[in-house]
Amino acid sequence: MTTYHLDLGDNRAETLDSVTKLTLVGSELDLDNLLTTGVRAPVPLWGDVLLTRGDDRHEATTTWVEDVENTNTHQDVVLIAGDPADPASRRVRLADAWASTTYHLDEDDDPDAFVISFKDITIEK
Repeated sequence: MTTYHLDLGDNRAETLDSVTKLTLVGSELDLDNLLTTGVRAPVPLWGDVLLTRGDDRHEATTTWVEDVENTNTHQDVVLIAGDPADPASRRVRLADAWASTTYHLDEDDDPDAFVISFKDITIEK
């Protein structure tokens, strides 16, 4: 299983326990498979993804995900598959992302899980 990091930019990154339930335009996909096959589309591929935080938390991430649905918090974020210091690690750019109103989607199952929504996805090589 791939280790993922959520990068908010400006050295604000944290290790995630898991990245699951990636949904693009209503279809659920496996992110690990998407990284190997790539994604190309003539239109933006909007969607959301369920992230589960680990023990090593960055204060900026906490602030960002708790400010649910605040349009001022929309920003591009990057999911890094592997070591963030390794330039060969695959990067998934989520354009115009925000913490979704479904922030506590799986709170009963895992209180550390939250959903972010985004307006487009790009796999960077």
